[in-house]
Amino acid sequence: MKKILILVAAAISLSACQKVKNLANIGFDIPYSQSETLPNVPGYTYGMQLPAGGVELPFPPATVATNAQHYFDQYHASSKNIVSAALTSMSMQITAPAGQYFDFLDTIELYVSTESQPEVLVAYAYNIPKGQTTLDLTTMPGLNLKNYFVQDSIIVRLNAHINAVPAPGTTVQLSGKFHIVANPL
Repeated sequence: MKKILILVAAAISLSACQKVKNLANIGFDIPYSQSETLPNVPGYTYGMQLPAGGVELPFPPATVATNAQHYFDQYHASSKNIVSAALTSMSMQITAPAGQYFDFLDTIELYVSTESQPEVLVAYAYNIPKGQTTLDLTTMPGLNLKNYFVQDSIIVRLNAHINAVPAPGTTVQLSGKFHIVANPL
């Protein structure tokens, strides 16, 4: 009987320690911003009609510094203390040329990867309505990007399906926010 009571007491003690450790969790947001100029659509020029159903417009991958260490220092954390990293918001806004809308766009998908982590879909927008200059993408819920975020850089790739050729020099601003949870204990 004593052994059972000791085991129960040990289990309760371990559970209480974990709860106390979880109380030490800190959360902070890290902004992300990047400008991208849309690539040319191979074989098509502005104003030219695309085949029925549109075409895929893959963007070349871009390597982006995470600046993670700067934020770890600011919040007295380190990469080994990170519990989770989640992309909580992502938007796109056309910054050039004036008068350009996302009318050319049917879908957009945002992927991330690193040298050591596979590519994963993190945000998307499907069935994009006409007349928009700003899009709020849907982020993937429950996706822990910790192993991506603790790297010095991540590789960002956009994939789009278009129904028209965008104006030459169309530039979009990507703006997002990562929510980081760290435990300094």
